[in-house]
Amino acid sequence: MDKSKLDTGFNAEFVVGAVKPEQYPDDGLPEVAFAGRSNVGKSSLLNKLLNRRQLARVSNTPGRTRELNFFRINQAYYYVDLPGYGYAKVGRGQREVWDRGIGLYFNSRRDLRAVILLLDIRRGMTEQDQAMLDFIFKMGLPVLPVLTKSDKLNANPRREAIKAMRLMVAEKVPLAVAPLLVTSSSKGDGILELRQTLATLLQRELGVGDPPPPDPCP
Repeated sequence: MDKSKLDTGFNAEFVVGAVKPEQYPDDGLPEVAFAGRSNVGKSSLLNKLLNRRQLARVSNTPGRTRELNFFRINQAYYYVDLPGYGYAKVGRGQREVWDRGIGLYFNSRRDLRAVILLLDIRRGMTEQDQAMLDFIFKMGLPVLPVLTKSDKLNANPRREAIKAMRLMVAEKVPLAVAPLLVTSSSKGDGILELRQTLATLLQRELGVGDPPPPDPCP
């Protein structure tokens, strides 16, 4: 495979919003899933990561996204935006449907290579996040924990939150593929580091050579 295809942030296209396995892409390209609680900022992070303002639709209503959104990157792999979990105002039946949809995806996708678990810096790791981690571990998938919305805390509370989360991640995610990353979609903090980490992860999973040069774009 051409190593240039692994440069995250370019030639991204929305392919399908799927609600059942029959709608998933069947071209055999590897996939990286983005998981997290409702309103954790998955869509905003994906847009920033890919240098696209509105590729992933950002909803003002938590719990609105029901589909698994597949984005093909450089015709080489997919990023998959999973429905958010844990939003209290969504009915139990609806939550079960969404959770079952996520479970179907994890259980049916041989092309899934890793999961990026997004954690709101203000909330830490919730019971729902721990349940998702347990599920990912049972599937034997690599996981990369990423803190979002770091700009929402002032300097001192942010430092304390990051310190606490690093300790928690070291305890609960001993098999993480990289150290905890701290990001802000609105300010761009940590985005370059996330791109580089993902490029390295994809290269390792795809068996190609050295990582590409860092993306110069903000």
